[in-house]
Amino acid sequence: MAKKRKKRAKRGHPIAILIGLHDNDAVFWRIFSETIRLHLKINRGRKRRNQNEKQIYHFHEEIINTLRPIIKEGIRSVILLSPPKEEYSDEFLYHVNKHHSWLLKKGDNQVVFSKIIGNQAKTQKDVHYLKTQEYFKDIVNETSNQVGLLIIEELTEVINKNEKFSKILYTWREIDHELKLIKQNPNLPKPNYITLTEEYLKNPKNRSKTHRILQIAKNLEIKTKIVCKESEAGAIVDKFGGLVCYFKSLR
Repeated sequence: MAKKRKKRAKRGHPIAILIGLHDNDAVFWRIFSETIRLHLKINRGRKRRNQNEKQIYHFHEEIINTLRPIIKEGIRSVILLSPPKEEYSDEFLYHVNKHHSWLLKKGDNQVVFSKIIGNQAKTQKDVHYLKTQEYFKDIVNETSNQVGLLIIEELTEVINKNEKFSKILYTWREIDHELKLIKQNPNLPKPNYITLTEEYLKNPKNRSKTHRILQIAKNLEIKTKIVCKESEAGAIVDKFGGLVCYFKSLR
């Protein structure tokens, strides 16, 4: 009798990055709507208490370089975990403020950083435990909502300016048509963001079409953001019908 193939757990859509900052390493986890998966581990080289300023600087630079392509994907929610009585998160944020303030400035690459205290985030067992904790769920939702609000703020600016070189699309048909044109002609301007609610994504009437749009957007390196309808950002997107796509400039 043939063995049944083990079903792989659903991944869901990307929400945030968790970075466990420890005495001897930094462990990156990708937080999805259905699961949390290991992304990468960076070793300090030696324990924090034995590191000099130059070694700490290079360790933090490795973290930044790991974040760069993730931010480019459109994931701008970053949660920093450090053990009780340690200041690893504050040390890293000081490094960001001093050397990479572009991560905090208004724009497509602006990141929302949040801090939590936890024993560690080294293993699947560690993050599984975190996932069950209400404070962790709250910080993930709040950080994601803050990023959603940054996108909505930019969308609002586009609406208020009403410039002939900007454009807003509200239906999957319009967006699907636009993405097909971009696919045929890579020189055409790309949208700044495609934003939708989880409820729109799960709607059986939209599901296959929406997943196709998201896959094409990913292939074209267009940023997307999925927000919960119950969040502040999600409530605004829901007023647009649950799906909105905008171009800041068509030039």
